[in-house]
Amino acid sequence: MSILISSSWRDNLSPLSQFEIRDLINLDTPILGNLHISITNIGFYLTIGALFVLVTNLLSTNFNKLVSDN
Repeated sequence: MSILISSSWRDNLSPLSQFEIRDLINLDTPILGNLHISITNIGFYLTIGALFVLVTNLLSTNFNKLVSDN
């Protein structure tokens, strides 16, 4: 009986590699003194979380409208 181990699992020798911050979108421009703009995985997750909180807040706000008891 042989066990097949994925090559990507063998390459991750450190358990801390799961917390590595990776560039998802990288923009290197020679404009404004070699400007470097990137969206990392943590920035992406924080943006998704902020949008979720914003949408939840907008959907739950009553905007001071009167609601009848009927």
